[in-house]
Amino acid sequence: MSAAAPPELDLRLKLAQIDQALASHDMMRVQSDTLRIQQDQLRADADRKRQEMRFAPWLIVTSSMGTGAALFAAAFAFARLFQ
Repeated sequence: MSAAAPPELDLRLKLAQIDQALASHDMMRVQSDTLRIQQDQLRADADRKRQEMRFAPWLIVTSSMGTGAALFAAAFAFARLFQ
């Protein structure tokens, strides 16, 4: 028969195992929180990109209209110069 460990030693071993499990749980909790934060940041970036893609055609239209208006004004001023 094998000799059993004294109850005091067994209790310390169990407490050490519990402390180790709690530390592991805390580490997992921190990793979970950081992953959740990264996921939220990626969602925000995706929403921003989606919004930029939605307004990209309007940006082209407005810049083209501005360029056309500037060219028209320059041509008009040039024509007025020779009148």
